[in-house]
Amino acid sequence: MKKIIEMSGINKYYTVGNEQLHALKDVSLEVEEGEFLAILGPSGSGKSTLMNVIGCMDKPDSGTYMLDGICIGEAKEQELTRIRNEKIGFIFQKYHLIQTYNVAQNIVMPLLIRGLSLKEAEEMSMDTIEMLGLSERIHHKPRELSGGQQQRVAIARALVGEPALLLADEPTGALDQASGKEVLRLFHRLHEMGNTIVMITHDLSVAQNAKRIVKIVDGELCEMGK
Repeated sequence: MKKIIEMSGINKYYTVGNEQLHALKDVSLEVEEGEFLAILGPSGSGKSTLMNVIGCMDKPDSGTYMLDGICIGEAKEQELTRIRNEKIGFIFQKYHLIQTYNVAQNIVMPLLIRGLSLKEAEEMSMDTIEMLGLSERIHHKPRELSGGQQQRVAIARALVGEPALLLADEPTGALDQASGKEVLRLFHRLHEMGNTIVMITHDLSVAQNAKRIVKIVDGELCEMGK
């Protein structure tokens, strides 16, 4: 089975005042294509740092990280920007939608950044918009949508470029219980379609929707099983 994530001996340090904080300690992790993995950890455990490294928003200080066959440690910033756009679909807790854009404009944005024409981007996004039940909402602005609908727009934006990895940071954290369950059902559907999903959460009940859970505590990773 093809591996999307291969991490070995990842360490990350931060300097806070006069002290050095060891945020990630010899983290090793493999995620196969089509897996649905949850990374579970409390606040301050290092899960946000790990997410930033997985998402190529931060580089480790030591160790190796291969994302879909690309060595991230050797990539320059311009290359990392391209990798983030093409290889990773980001889903954030607070949606990160552009408030002045309508639903359709928000969804096609990663494709426009990639260099596609507006027509090409709109055609490429049609199936995703329909699959997520957003066809009737494409001309609405984010403020005209519920939290659950905004998160569906964010998921559509993450999916539209057909990334190797969907990376979700507390995807139900800003939602009420019913909307949260709806989003998790959608994640199950995306997983069944073959998408590779890594979900970061502090909530065990959310993590249990994944097929495999790893726990991070004080910067160290341990397997919890399925």
